[in-house]
Amino acid sequence: MVWVAVLFSTACFFTGGTFAQKVRLRSELTPSCPAITGAANPNWKFADVYADGNIAVLGSYDCRGAFIFNISNPDAPTLASWYNPGNNQQFLEAIVVGNRGYFGSGNGGGVHIVDLTDPSNPVLLGTVDSAHGNGHNSIHEMMVLDQGSARYLIENFNSTSTLPVRVIDITNPAAPIFRWAFQAADSGWIHAFHIRGMRLFTSEYTGTKVEIYDIGNLATQAPLLIGTVASNTTNHSSWTSEDGNYLYSARETFDGDIRVYDIHDPAAPMLVRSIKAGDLGINAVTPHNPVVMGNKLYVSWYQAGLQVFDISDPSNPRRVGQYDTFSPAFAPTQSQKDALLQADPWDIVCSASGLQNALPSNYDGNWAVFPFLGEDKVVVGDLTSGLLILDVTKATATAKNVVSDFDGDGKTDLSAYTPSTGNWVYERSSDGATGSIGWGLPTDVVVTGDYDGDGKSDQAIFRPSTGTWWIVYSSNSSRPVIQFGLNGDIPVPADWDADGKTDIAVYRPSTGVWYLLQSSLGFAARRWGIAGDKPIIGDYEGDGKPDIAVWRPSTGVWYILPSSSSIPIYVAWGTNGDKPVWADFDGDGKSDVTVYRPSNGVWYVLKSSDGDFFAYKFGLAEDQPIPADYDGDGKADIAVYRPSTNVWYRINSSDNSFFARVYGQSGDFVSPSSVQPQ
Repeated sequence: MVWVAVLFSTACFFTGGTFAQKVRLRSELTPSCPAITGAANPNWKFADVYADGNIAVLGSYDCRGAFIFNISNPDAPTLASWYNPGNNQQFLEAIVVGNRGYFGSGNGGGVHIVDLTDPSNPVLLGTVDSAHGNGHNSIHEMMVLDQGSARYLIENFNSTSTLPVRVIDITNPAAPIFRWAFQAADSGWIHAFHIRGMRLFTSEYTGTKVEIYDIGNLATQAPLLIGTVASNTTNHSSWTSEDGNYLYSARETFDGDIRVYDIHDPAAPMLVRSIKAGDLGINAVTPHNPVVMGNKLYVSWYQAGLQVFDISDPSNPRRVGQYDTFSPAFAPTQSQKDALLQADPWDIVCSASGLQNALPSNYDGNWAVFPFLGEDKVVVGDLTSGLLILDVTKATATAKNVVSDFDGDGKTDLSAYTPSTGNWVYERSSDGATGSIGWGLPTDVVVTGDYDGDGKSDQAIFRPSTGTWWIVYSSNSSRPVIQFGLNGDIPVPADWDADGKTDIAVYRPSTGVWYLLQSSLGFAARRWGIAGDKPIIGDYEGDGKPDIAVWRPSTGVWYILPSSSSIPIYVAWGTNGDKPVWADFDGDGKSDVTVYRPSNGVWYVLKSSDGDFFAYKFGLAEDQPIPADYDGDGKADIAVYRPSTNVWYRINSSDNSFFARVYGQSGDFVSPSSVQPQ
């Protein structure tokens, strides 16, 4: 390796915990739910989520009713019914067990127990309130527990002014029976509960503890305090590891945290770790609800969406994935963006004044998560977006190679397009087999991607003269033709909604607007860039979604609009004449800011993993940079294509070995180059 000393403007770059994120969106359904008059925030529409079998239920916040979904097809859920008696119930809590729904009203309606045998026609079976079972009239949190032959409701009051938690036998929904009432020993308001076996864990919001109770026989004995976790105020909710030996507690406050406690001995718990937004490199006010299933910890973290942790080592959660459910409302204003996009490089301070490292102070985004239908059907509730269904089965798997991998083996294949004939050729890395297909005209632009989501790249072209996309699906050989774009647009395909499929998208240089046709979330448009900028696609924050970015040749500045926070990232890296490059050289799941300098054949790489940079001499002035993962080790290999000789050169990152191969013919466009700025 040749190291070269270079001088650059100081680079400003934010990094967080590193991971390879592969959480995939399966579906999103936002029911119509007009906010009530006088709502604190019209975007706060939906609340808790729960599911059982083919039914999911979603509560309401500043709209009304409970939403009942048919999720038998998780890729296309439907709203079966909207349970909204009297058009005025704020059902903060929604639970479904078998064919019964339990909807807890936050504004005086008690708990409605509803027959959901026919989800499209919910039938009220009974109500728990002060007149029926001596329950609370307004509910903030509740749980339903089967013990012996009885079913119990555990509920609190929707205000810190009323402390007792009540336990009510609801075996007969029409005749609930009050059993017990208890409250925290230090008179703190208990916000939420979690049950593991015969233990009940309560989170005090106004007190300073998480308390542990024995609830082994609710028929004859009230919950018995057996342990106390000394924490802090604003304990929102908690969940234990599957073996009950570790507790994960969320503190809901500005810059709140997830606290990990060793509770092997419930009488002497010990704090072993605290995780904050800053530790993860995310931008969100606080965590909300932690839930454990198997060796994964799921945390709804408001503006940062769902965070997924591997807890194979329960004392040290390791983030392995996330999905951002939130359409940012705390983004900089358009005038701020315009000013920053026009700024000279010496005016750049990494982000707008007042936004650098700023956390939002309001509550938006992911409210709740329910993973118990399986990792391929994780149900999520967002305050604004409603119901989402995610697939996290590949969260700990090797990241999919998205660069010209025609056989789906995780390695980029040799592949080229001959404009003069419209012919594609490729050689599969898995077995060396070759193939060809006629698909395109001389003026077409190569836009290779996995448009059908089968894990294999599809041959595709964009025709500038008509704004038409022509695609050959590898899954079934069908050939859709889609009109999207105008002459002069630059194609920028990527998996913008993280559903596993490449989305059609264009960047319009004349206006600086990105137009996205997302396969699951539909149309979106973002203004980001000015005339002369080069659009570049990459995941610079590691959230599994591409970020909108441009590189400005006149100043060498990268302008990056992250998908998760919309707090812009600005990096001065490169000079006029350089070629910006998209790649992940250190294999941390984040794109590394990189330029290739044709004048000296040097690659300048700013690593996202640690903020260090390296320079590597590899290439000539005529060469085209085509970095990709050719050897399948999860890291991009430095590689170039030399048009004059049709030779591919690369250095494999796995063993530092050198590769050279003639492939293609004069005038070819090599497919791996399609993901790089043109």
